[in-house]
Amino acid sequence: MASLEKTSMYLAIKNADERSHLEDQLVLDGANVSTFSSAHELWNHFQIRPARMVITDRRFDGDFGGMELVKEIRRNHQLPYVYLLMRSRMGQLNEIKEGLEQGVDDYLIYPHNPFQIRSRALVGMRWLTYIDSITKSGK
Repeated sequence: MASLEKTSMYLAIKNADERSHLEDQLVLDGANVSTFSSAHELWNHFQIRPARMVITDRRFDGDFGGMELVKEIRRNHQLPYVYLLMRSRMGQLNEIKEGLEQGVDDYLIYPHNPFQIRSRALVGMRWLTYIDSITKSGK
């Protein structure tokens, strides 16, 4: 059974109140959460100490947003697999399609309720547990 307990998770959420609220929800489930105010800040930290799950907003101020973060993680960090969940206010199908093509595992359109983020994170953990099991059995 998948659990968020002790999962290394990074959040890049632009809005400080939303970032704090999401962190609180995930910490209550036992996740080991680090938060960042930008995708670029998260990427700088990720290169030193990767996480197993990343939840990021799509849009940030500046040139380095959620899509750039996804591209860098997929290009430079293949194993262990990192589950990528992107939040977006835009419900446009072309943005979701682009994200999935670039390596986003799941999308969360907000506003959303606490149950949605928790359930998506648990799905991600199930996926990571499965990938870990087949990676270990293939060695």
